[in-house]
Amino acid sequence: MQRLMIFALVFLLTNPGYSQPATQKPTVSDIEVQKSALLSELQILASDSLKLDKPLARALAQAEIADAAWPLDEEWARKLLREAFELTLPVEAEQIRLRAKPRGAPLELPTGEEVSRNLVRGRVLRVANRAHNFGDELVKLSLEKLGSYEAHQNYASLAYQAAKSGDKEQASDYILKAIEADPTYIGTVDVINELAMKDRAAADSLILQYIEQLRRFPLAYANQSVIRTGFGLDMLIYPRSLLRLQEQQSIPPPGAAVMRAYVAYEIEQVGKLKGVALQRARLKLLGIWEPLKKYAPELTARFMELEAHSRAPGDNSPLPTKQNSRQQNKERYEKRLKDALDSGIADDLTINFAISRADFERARKLIAKLPDGARKTQYTDMCNAKEAVSLAARGDLAGAERLAEQLMRATSLLEAYPAIINRCLADKNRTCAASLLVHKAVGQLKRADLTPNTPPAGIPLPVVTNREFDPVLSGLSKLAALIAPLDEQLALEVLDEIVVAANSSALDTEQARTGLDVELFRRLSSKNEVRVRQSAEALKDRLRRIVALAAIYQAQAAALAQQQQQQEAAKKSSLN
Repeated sequence: MQRLMIFALVFLLTNPGYSQPATQKPTVSDIEVQKSALLSELQILASDSLKLDKPLARALAQAEIADAAWPLDEEWARKLLREAFELTLPVEAEQIRLRAKPRGAPLELPTGEEVSRNLVRGRVLRVANRAHNFGDELVKLSLEKLGSYEAHQNYASLAYQAAKSGDKEQASDYILKAIEADPTYIGTVDVINELAMKDRAAADSLILQYIEQLRRFPLAYANQSVIRTGFGLDMLIYPRSLLRLQEQQSIPPPGAAVMRAYVAYEIEQVGKLKGVALQRARLKLLGIWEPLKKYAPELTARFMELEAHSRAPGDNSPLPTKQNSRQQNKERYEKRLKDALDSGIADDLTINFAISRADFERARKLIAKLPDGARKTQYTDMCNAKEAVSLAARGDLAGAERLAEQLMRATSLLEAYPAIINRCLADKNRTCAASLLVHKAVGQLKRADLTPNTPPAGIPLPVVTNREFDPVLSGLSKLAALIAPLDEQLALEVLDEIVVAANSSALDTEQARTGLDVELFRRLSSKNEVRVRQSAEALKDRLRRIVALAAIYQAQAAALAQQQQQQEAAKKSSLN
């Protein structure tokens, strides 16, 4: 009854037929009443969240409620977030173990529960960081409770959020704090590259400071810190992103000062090695020969000395050049491919090499040699998906669509259709994107093979079950998010499909895995709140229903905050 009365009050105050003419702006008192009503709705939702038995589920619910509550009652929102953060902490014995790990310790493959904890904790921090000092307070708590690795990851998460929002100064501050927590982990690499797309000079300054931190840290092969930092530096010097593999966005290369510092650092590191260890580092040494000639020629004598000692007995091969390295790689690839085609035996790595090089015609010849079965189907789908993405990038939408229609695996559908739809959107081709492709993609997803791809032999695959990831839910959410800016009605239709899929999903919501894109509920509710609320209320799972409703309330709270700011600005202007 209380909820019904509140909803009726909000309706009367916001419906122009009952409150004021549509052209009349809401008064200060109207906004305050609406804020009070919305806060009451959120308190009811918070009470409902207490019925969630599992800590992580309750933590996620509280984080989403706090996001909506922040502009209405910041003190209460902070209380919810502190409680949510505490709920993400493991048992005391595990906390003690994590705190005991030294900086630079080997990485451990996280369990499914640890992944869930980190995801929910990251969401809590993103909301808390509306006030930077509050986000910092919670990260310091994670350092105190969980040790340096968690602090590194949490600072990196805040840094990425700041970089995405354009706050370069705050992003830089969090990146340096993450590096200080532990410079051997590479959670900051993607953040620095994200920042580089907006401000290359700021990113270069951070890389120089990172290299100085590495110089002072005792790296070792025993704990894999040498390997981790080497991989991270390589991604910074030759920028690419682990998070943007699908987007093909170009990251500008670092400047001369970074390249010179990088070459000098690598010379120093290799110079510490002797004997067999130095010989094993030869490829790494040869990799800096080209940038050394361009950016640090003064180090040539030291390089030549190390290069001579790194040679195996009898090795008289010349130093590599860009041209001969490319030629050698091409020759090795061509020989490998010819041997596979001539022998009639297609191995996984050769097929993957061909697909990754966009050598689709010969990749299909190799795939044709495989025996019928799941492996052959997987590679056929993979090849079709990659070529569909390639064709879409070149503007051949008909060819891309023809290949996408043949896909049978959800992983392939999630790769191909978003790329094609994105190209349609870029070309402002409404018919292509809306009326055709989305409906086709939804239909194929419903009957798709949901098993993950099997990697080539020898490469381990994390075991991901249908309780941890639902490709249909993920795919539908991605499609709806893509099409929402172009066709609101179609996005709402896909939202209905999302609700149906969620109600039959096996995802473990007790571990806070909802499979929902709450941003979609937030965005669409600002266009058609009644319809989106109906969808949210139709979700059978309590956690899913709470986070979906909270997203709707987030949109309402943001709109009220904007109205209040406009009124305050107008009042200030009138006084002047």
